[in-house]
Amino acid sequence: MKIDNLNYLQLRVLLSVYKNGQANIAATELGLSNCNVTRILNALRDIFMDSLFIRKSHGLIPTKKLEELIPHAKYLVEQYQLLERQHSVFTPSESGGHFVIRAYDEFVYAVHKVIANYIQPEAPNIRFDVRSLSHDCNNELITGDIDFVVVYEGFDDSRLNNEIFSETGDIYILANHNHPILEGEMSLEQLSNYPLLEIDNYNDLSCPLLVNLCRDNGLQMDVAGYTDSVATAMQLLAQSNSITLSCNQFTRQFVDMIPSVNYRRLTDEMINDIKEIRSEQRAVGNYILYGNINNSPAFNWVKSKLVYGLEREWRLASAN
Repeated sequence: MKIDNLNYLQLRVLLSVYKNGQANIAATELGLSNCNVTRILNALRDIFMDSLFIRKSHGLIPTKKLEELIPHAKYLVEQYQLLERQHSVFTPSESGGHFVIRAYDEFVYAVHKVIANYIQPEAPNIRFDVRSLSHDCNNELITGDIDFVVVYEGFDDSRLNNEIFSETGDIYILANHNHPILEGEMSLEQLSNYPLLEIDNYNDLSCPLLVNLCRDNGLQMDVAGYTDSVATAMQLLAQSNSITLSCNQFTRQFVDMIPSVNYRRLTDEMINDIKEIRSEQRAVGNYILYGNINNSPAFNWVKSKLVYGLEREWRLASAN
């Protein structure tokens, strides 16, 4: 065993391939070429005098020897990361890395915009995997498999950290552009006459807010259905008399591009009542969630850029 040749990058590659079961996925995660990962794996096989992985149709399977090595590799990487956090100087333009972000569908475009406009001009070598959030991923945040989640609801774990990038202000009704709800005086009685299409990502709420408000006032509102896709919601609204509730400025901004759907602000009284219902669970607002695993300078820099960028984009959307 040629342990003197072992280095930090090799350990990171080993752990990434072990976690993902694919060398090409590890290459993307670490910002390396496939050839580099292959070369590093070959060097690791020489160091440990073991094949380390067995190639199967569904991916790379770790050998018994590798399973024994993994706890030690994780410990060494943690120590390297501790040194990096405490003693290295972070330079965005020279930094690499790979960050996994999950966001409610309403926030995905805004996150991509922040990455393109606020992060990559300063740190072109940092890579991102941004996808829509469709399940409760608290455990993945806690373990570090996901770096950031952008949401406005759905967290109550003390092991998670959160930073608010905007408070919820106006709340809107979205509907077909010819819908009668968009004209005349608005009342809760009037709203309750139409079925609600709920934009719901993973059933954080046991009862939709508007339905809840109607019930509190002795009214009944039917639920037309649920969707976690804003684009799908717009198509359904355009073809029905359903209405939906939105407190997201990015969604309202999206609606401006759709001629068949329009929006109208709720009355101050309704907005205050809905906020009161929601604030019983936690402060109303839009959040970035993250765990305690990664405290590297790159992680903290990306976090600060996400918070700043989303807050600024929210203000710009609100002003339009």
